Amino acid sequence: MSQKQWGLVELEWVCPNCGNRRPGPEKKCVSCGKPQPEDVEFVQPVDRAIITDSQTIADASRAPDIHCPYCGARNRADAESCRNCGGALAGGAQRQAGRVVGAYGDTPITPIQCPACGAQNPGDARRCTRCGAGLVPGPHLDEQARSVKPSAVAPGCSRTLLVIGIGIAIAVLIFLYLASRTTATVGIVRDVTWQRTVAVEALVPVRREAWLTEIPAGVPVGQCRSEVVRTQDEPAPNSVEVCGTPYTVDQGTGYGQVVQDCQYQIYADKCQYTVEEWKAVDSLVATGEGLVASEWPALTLTDKQRPGSRSEQYAVVFETDGATYEYVVKNPAEAALFIAGSRWTLEINTFGALTDVEPAR
Repeated sequence: MSQKQWGLVELEWVCPNCGNRRPGPEKKCVSCGKPQPEDVEFVQPVDRAIITDSQTIADASRAPDIHCPYCGARNRADAESCRNCGGALAGGAQRQAGRVVGAYGDTPITPIQCPACGAQNPGDARRCTRCGAGLVPGPHLDEQARSVKPSAVAPGCSRTLLVIGIGIAIAVLIFLYLASRTTATVGIVRDVTWQRTVAVEALVPVRREAWLTEIPAGVPVGQCRSEVVRTQDEPAPNSVEVCGTPYTVDQGTGYGQVVQDCQYQIYADKCQYTVEEWKAVDSLVATGEGLVASEWPALTLTDKQRPGSRSEQYAVVFETDGATYEYVVKNPAEAALFIAGSRWTLEINTFGALTDVEPAR
């Protein structure tokens, strides 16, 4: 997947000591004087204008900042000693880069209410315009950082679906239980009939659809339409660029890189065409009585027809006290076992269906 870079934006962080919002490049809170701790993450502010100043871009593009191993203060990656305590920065923890801060785009700015005087302030304000108090983060900060989640099913609907699902499962289990319960009874073979079938195939026109380049040569091509044949990372002829929502990636310097993932959909012609294929158009059937089938159906075919698949089956009729049951087999050798007058044990399920047979002992 290719990635477009829109440019850099300034991020924000929230001071865990006083709750004030601070610009990403600031390494300590000017409201309370506390340095930014190592575990504080940058967030995306409402004002997300792409930076155009060359010096700011250079500062934002350097390696992630380093936290002092002695006092925890944040320093530039190229600094050798801590700007807060003067300690050597060798061995200091470098801030992690690459975290997705949130989607980049135009979103409504939610006003912020001052916790000190209650005045309403613009969503991108860091201090109250009436009393000057520091403003806590507005709801927009959390909304921007959250990924889109699938809509949840209402609790009532969930319970209803659960009850329906349990009911269906119970009904299936009851059916399977009843179907598996059988009663044994003795039946006598009263009759055996056989049926042999031969399918008749003919060449008939069949409409197919395929990519134009895959249609056999010499086949007439019908209506075509342009469709996506594949997706790839690089542009190509007959391609359309499809990009996702731009998002901001933390650079570990107080700035974020706005990027956008893109792919290219390659289009080609998918067309209809007609070919002649052998299809079953009819079937010929021969029937008779007895344990052995004596003949196949007589075939009367045209020059555009041919014999297709063949099949045979034997229907054995059992007689019991007050009822008859039919048992179908397709193997001639198995059918030969059902001699007229022979006795068999029949397994009858709860629904009155014959499920299995075996010679009576």
